[in-house]
Amino acid sequence: MAPKRGKAKRGAKSGGSPRRGLFVWVVVKIGIAVGIVAAVVAGVVWLGSRAGESVANRDRYAIPVASIACPAPPGLDRETFLTEVRYLGNLPETIQVVDPNLRTKLSAAFAKHPWVNEVGDIMVDADTTVRVDLKFRVPVLAVRVPGDAELRCVDRTCVLLPSVPNAAELPLFATPTATPTPPTGEVWIDPAVKRATELAITYQPKRIEKTDKGWRLTTDGKVLVVSW
Repeated sequence: MAPKRGKAKRGAKSGGSPRRGLFVWVVVKIGIAVGIVAAVVAGVVWLGSRAGESVANRDRYAIPVASIACPAPPGLDRETFLTEVRYLGNLPETIQVVDPNLRTKLSAAFAKHPWVNEVGDIMVDADTTVRVDLKFRVPVLAVRVPGDAELRCVDRTCVLLPSVPNAAELPLFATPTATPTPPTGEVWIDPAVKRATELAITYQPKRIEKTDKGWRLTTDGKVLVVSW
C-alpha cells in the first residue's frame, strides 16, 4: 500500500520551521547590535557638540584680570597694580564672569594688596566688564630708618605701606628707630612709631622727634613739646 503523500508534505514543512526561526533570530540580533552601535555613535557626537558649546561659552565669558576696571593706588598705574593683585591673590590670567564665586575670589585677592584698606562693590556690566570699588590706605607719617635712604610710611593704623611718592610732604618722624621694619601690609609694632603716628594725626606737624623731655613737634619754625 502506497504511503499518504499529504502526511509526507506536512512532515517536510515541520522540518524546515526551526531553520527559518534561527535565521530570523540571527537577523534580529544583528539589527539590535547595529542599533546599539548607532545609538552610541550618536551619543558621542552629541556629547562632543555639547562639550564644544561649553568650551565656547567659557571662552565667551572669560576676561583677563588685567582688564578689570578699578582705581590704582599712589605711585602705581592700573596695569602694574593688577599684576601685583594677581600675584598676591594667586589668580589665573583670566577669570570667568559667570563664576558664582567670582566676587569672593576677587575680594580676597585685592584685600591682600598692602595698599588696599577696603574692597567695596564688585560688579559685572552687561558687556562683561568687571568693576571693583576700592578704598586705599592713606599715609600719615614718614619714618626715617637707619641705613635706608628711602623714607618708610605708615597709615593711621601703623600699617607699613609700599613706596609713597609724596613721602617728603608727610610729617616726618626724624628720630631713627632701631626696630626692624615689617613686611609691607603688616602693622609696625613699635611703641615709638605708634605714638608718633598718633601725634601726626592730632597735630599735623612737619617734624616729630623723641627726646628725653618728651616729644618735640616742629611746624613752620614753631616748636611744641608734648609730654609722654
